[in-house]
Amino acid sequence: MMSLFKNLGKTVKPIPLPAHTMDLPGYVRMPDFIRSYIDHLASKNFSKATMRRYVYDFDSFFQFVAEASGESIQARDITQEAFLEIDGSGIAAYAEYLALTKQNAPSVINRKLSALQSLFRHLIDIGVLSENPVAKINRPKQAKRDPVYLTKREWDELMQLLPSNVEMNAREATHYERDRVRDITLFQLLGYSGMRLSEMTQLTWNAVDFHEGTIRVIGKGNKERVIPLAKPVRVALRKFAAHYSLTMRGPEPIFQKQGKALSPRAVQHILKRHVDRLRPVLPFLERKQITPHKLRHTFATRLATGGVDVLTIQQLLGHESVATTQVYAHIGDREKKRAIELFDSER
Repeated sequence: MMSLFKNLGKTVKPIPLPAHTMDLPGYVRMPDFIRSYIDHLASKNFSKATMRRYVYDFDSFFQFVAEASGESIQARDITQEAFLEIDGSGIAAYAEYLALTKQNAPSVINRKLSALQSLFRHLIDIGVLSENPVAKINRPKQAKRDPVYLTKREWDELMQLLPSNVEMNAREATHYERDRVRDITLFQLLGYSGMRLSEMTQLTWNAVDFHEGTIRVIGKGNKERVIPLAKPVRVALRKFAAHYSLTMRGPEPIFQKQGKALSPRAVQHILKRHVDRLRPVLPFLERKQITPHKLRHTFATRLATGGVDVLTIQQLLGHESVATTQVYAHIGDREKKRAIELFDSER
């Protein structure tokens, strides 16, 4: 019995991979200490999207190591001891490689460095490292840009043409007939709720309360928030349920395909397909790259221009910090000023 506890954690008995790794391409290629870190993130309720991005960024770093050393390296064979020998000059060389060789944008470079910095911070927390080699690296500066969003007129024009067969051939129109109501509902929900794409694809009928007029959303960090059910969304969901003979209750995802929740990538593809076909008749789509996240911006901007305070917008969007939300207040003020200027010019 004594030896059982003494050797706990040193057993050679194979342990099945954790469930969260099923959707993390590259997880099995990672070194043991990085897989342990990803498992740690999973235990803290980090989203799969975040963990997937970390694995991708760690893989990018090991590719750099292989290129810089000129050796054939299998990431899984790298030991924690060998990894901890890296210093600031090695991280600086990686940042330079990302900028000059890979020509990554500043935002991408900062994201990849942040992934490493988070890993090193974890290694410090567990007592195997004393200093974070990423902390003193000069990061590339990112230009601050206002979020891309649709004005009310642009949104109205888009929603007016979305149900139509404009710019479709006969075959495409026949195919669209099956998905028309679903696609309209997806757009309405994104534009009138401000939900993240991942939140919407996980939404169940049980989370929608038509009597109270609310949607219960599970966001980042497994945090719950409640969003008022806008009338266009209420109407769209009822039509959606009626059209596809759905019961409007239960724990199953609202949007499904072949019995499984519609994936975020599938929704991105659906939106892109409609934006591409409507671009010839809606000129603003030429200069605005509309994605599900841009419709989240559209929702937030509509609130800001309508005079909603920043703290309320923060709560509706599920932002951790109000600083993230502050940009919408800036846009709201600018749009109000422009409206007054137009009013004055008519006098």
